[in-house]
This record gives sequence, structure tokens and C-alpha cells, in this order.
Amino acid sequence: MQNYTQENITLNYLELYWLDLPQKKVFQSGIGTRKSKETLLIKWVDQEGRAGYGECSCRPDPYFSAEFLEAAALALQHFIAPQLKAAQSYEEVLRLMHKVRGWNFIKAALEAAMHQVAKQLPGFKPLEERLAMEKTEKVPVGISLGIYKDKNEFYEVVEEAIREGYQRLKFKISPAVDTRFFDHINALLFDQQVYVSFDANGSFGEADLDKLAYFANTYEGCIEQPTPPDRFDLLLHAKRLHPQLKVCFDEEVEHIGDLVKLHSLNIIDELNLKVGRVGGISSSVRILNYCHQHGIPCWMGGMFETGVGRLQNLEIAAFMNGARAHDLSPSSRYFEEDIISPEIEMTGGFIDVAKALKNQIVEEKIDRFSKKKMQIKINPC
Repeated sequence: MQNYTQENITLNYLELYWLDLPQKKVFQSGIGTRKSKETLLIKWVDQEGRAGYGECSCRPDPYFSAEFLEAAALALQHFIAPQLKAAQSYEEVLRLMHKVRGWNFIKAALEAAMHQVAKQLPGFKPLEERLAMEKTEKVPVGISLGIYKDKNEFYEVVEEAIREGYQRLKFKISPAVDTRFFDHINALLFDQQVYVSFDANGSFGEADLDKLAYFANTYEGCIEQPTPPDRFDLLLHAKRLHPQLKVCFDEEVEHIGDLVKLHSLNIIDELNLKVGRVGGISSSVRILNYCHQHGIPCWMGGMFETGVGRLQNLEIAAFMNGARAHDLSPSSRYFEEDIISPEIEMTGGFIDVAKALKNQIVEEKIDRFSKKKMQIKINPC
């Protein structure tokens, strides 16, 4: 394991914040409907008062993954935090977290908070030295569009997204989606030569596989997570039924080993990387280097993070220079008010990385949107 800094990372205490941020609009996917963003922030404060934040981006329910917010907080409190010391290396923290099976989202949040502190220490090894790809100045942005019930509203939303310059339109779909809605917008998509993909959130079951034909045969883009992650048999059957079907993997890839298996089976067309889902920055680095080495298209996915998680995702996405677009829409796309200042902005379908990474976390806003907070003291021994 590589050395991340020349010094140990010290720790005085952790603070946990349960936030609930109002959204501008209701968002519907194959999983369900969401009216606000519930999330958990971790603040790492070292012995000298330096602080870093990480966001636990799992859902408040177990409908995307088995891990959900309240349980993730308990895993941190009862199994991870008690092993932390007042001073330890970055590598030691990663090793102790590895002893706990699963719980990738909370591990990722803790590493992100620690990483922000480590960046302030002498000899810190930046991502440039750990990733095989060159850094880009601007990252292309895609938009994830929910499921709509009004055909005309759907057309207007798509038209606006194209006008705003998004580099990819990703549509949430499910077996219940009326494909006539897409017939209604296809002329718009094809005339503007928009890159299109889909996200089924694992919603197509055994009785629904025929319904994938429309999306597989009409568009060139991938379908993300067409079948449930525990039904690999269904996915293979879907690929046999629809030879044109291109699959982007999401929930199945939680570790580098999962990616290696899918690549060995020659079944992966694209990877949606979510830093929380794979367990953090260090795991993401291994996965990205593997994708680069083997020519696997990869882009940064999102869990509708606040500015805290979105800035971290943006920092890593800057090295994914072959991606068509990332799920990194500006703050104004989702929230009435974000918890960073200034908020993340998009110009012509791109985000300026250096400019965005200068944005600051606003602690007053964290306090204002917090439903609950807790401090975990670290034993100095």
C-alpha cells in the first residue's frame, strides 16, 4: 500500500450532521419519488483544529443498496470510530475500515473527510500522482431526467436541457414508462444529435425484458442497470434477447474485484463510478486505473449529493478525460440552496474544475439544514 503523506493523520473528534435539503422539484425514478435530499455529513477535526468534510451519499432507505443513512451512522459509531486513534497513518485508517465488511458509503465519507485534512499536511500525495490519466480543465456535464407523467411537460424539459448545453441526456426508465413519450421527443433528440442514455435502476424483471427492445434498438447509448443487481441470470438473458443492448454497470460494482469479473466475462460496455458505492477515493483510484488500462469507458455517477460530495466527485472526474459526460449538474439544478458558496455553476455544458474547487463549505448552512448532529470523541490512548 502506498504512502499518502509523510506525517500521521491526527484526530481529535468527529462530528456527524443529518441534513435535509429542499429540492426545487420532485424527482421520480424506478426506485421511487424524492422531494428533498436527506444526507449525512462527517467532519474530521484534527489535533491542530484542521477540519475536513465527507458526505455519506447513500439513500435514507435500502432501495438502492442495503446500506441506508441511519444504519450507516450506527456502523460508524459502533464499529469504525472506536478503532480510530488520536494519531495514525492514512493507510492504517484504510486497513481498519477494510476489516468491516460492506458499508462502503460511510467508509467513503470518512475517507473523504480525512482526505481533506491530509491535503493540508506536508508531503501529501495528490491525485495527479496516483492516477494514470491526465487532468482536464473542464468536465462535461450530463443531466439525469426523471420519469414524467405529462408528455408535453416532458418535451419542454428535454428542450430546455438541450438549450442549456448538457452533453448527455440520461433518462430514468422503468417497465411502466410509456415509450410514446420518447416517440414524442425523438425528432428533437435526433435533430440536435444529442447523446442519450438510460437508467432503469434495476427495475426490469423477468416479465419485462421484452420492453427493453425499444430502448436497445432505437438508441446507441447504454442502459444503466436494466435488471436487479442480484439477477445476473436475467441480465444475460436480456443480452441474448436484445443483441443491440449495451449495458452500463452501476450497483454490481462495489470493489475492483467486481469490475475484473465483469471485464473477464466481456459483458461490461460502460461503468458508472460512484465514489460512495465503491468505498471511497482510494478504491476509486484503483478502479479508474484499471478502466484506463483496459479501455473500459467510465464516467462519474451521482447520488444527488450536496456541494460537499459533488466537489469531491468533480475533483476525481477531472481525471476521467475520455468520458462523454458526468452526473455533475450544477447546484441550481437540484436545490433551493446548497451548502457551499458560491454554488457549482455550469457554462455551455461544462464545469470549470479549478474555479469550482475554490468554493467553500458554509458551516452556517450546515447548521441550518441539520435535523440532528452528534460529536464522537476519540480516545487519546
